[in-house]
Amino acid sequence: MTRLLAVLMCLLSLAGAPYAFGAVSVPAGEVPTPYLPSTPVAVEEMLRLAEVRADDLVVDLGSGDGRIPITAATAFGARGFGVDIDAKLVAEANDNARKAGVAERVHFVQRDVFEADLKDATVVTLYLLTGLVNRLKPKLLRELRPGARIVAHDFPFNDWTPDRRVNISKSYFLYIVPASVRGTWQLEATLGDTAHAYELSIEQDHQKIRGGARTGGAGFLPLFEPQLEGDRIRFVLVDEGQAHHFEGRVHGAFMEGKVRSGIGRDTIERAWRAERVLQSG
Repeated sequence: MTRLLAVLMCLLSLAGAPYAFGAVSVPAGEVPTPYLPSTPVAVEEMLRLAEVRADDLVVDLGSGDGRIPITAATAFGARGFGVDIDAKLVAEANDNARKAGVAERVHFVQRDVFEADLKDATVVTLYLLTGLVNRLKPKLLRELRPGARIVAHDFPFNDWTPDRRVNISKSYFLYIVPASVRGTWQLEATLGDTAHAYELSIEQDHQKIRGGARTGGAGFLPLFEPQLEGDRIRFVLVDEGQAHHFEGRVHGAFMEGKVRSGIGRDTIERAWRAERVLQSG
C-alpha cells in the first residue's frame, strides 16, 4: 500500500464515509478509496476459511478484477458472480473469467453492492472497509439463508463475533448466518420411554444462544452447552437427574432432530420436535 493511499484511507475513516476496497456507489460529497486487489494468499485463505465446495455459489461484493470468484471456480468447481460499480473492472473480470475457461460458471455485473441479489448465495466474500461492512450486515442477514458463510478480509462486523478468525499475513473472519431461534417453543420429546412436553425459551445474539425449558414437574431447566451453527442446533437438558442431548435442525417455525439419553450400550435415541409459539425481538 502506498503512503498516499494510507493517508487517504485515514482521512476517509475520520470522515465516517461508507467506502470500500472495490466497488460501491458513493453518496454525493464522499470520495471512494482506490481499488486494492486481494493478494493470492488472501484469496486462497478466504476460500479455504469458507470451505468452498463444488455446489457453492460464491458472491464477491466489490469484486474488482474477479479473482475471488474465478479462483473459486477453477480450484473448487464452484459457481459465482461478482458485483462492482466500476465498468472497466467488470469488463476486465469477465475477460479474466473467459481466459480462465470458467465464463460459463462465473460472471460479473456493474451494480451497487446494496442492489445485489444474494438469496441463492452460499458464500459471500467481503474486502470492504468497516463502514460499508457494517452497513451491509442487515442485508446479508435478511437475504442469506441460515448456514451461508460470510468471509470478511481485515474488517469484521462491529457487533457480531466471528465463528472463526484466521491470521495468515492478514486477518480473515468467518461468519455463519444463524437461523432465527429467539422466542418461545413448544418442545415435545420422548426421553427414554416416556413422552415429555416443555415450554422452551431461547434468547439469541447472532449465533450465541441461551435459555431454558419449563415443565410442570421440574420447574425451570437451563439449557447446557447450547450451540447454533447455521440451521443446526444443539443443547442439553438435565431432567430427573439424567442428561438428555438434543441435536437437530431449524426449519423456520419448527425444529426437529434426535435426542440421546444414557451412555454407551445403554444409550437410547429418540425423535424430538419443537414448534415456535412466540417470536420475540
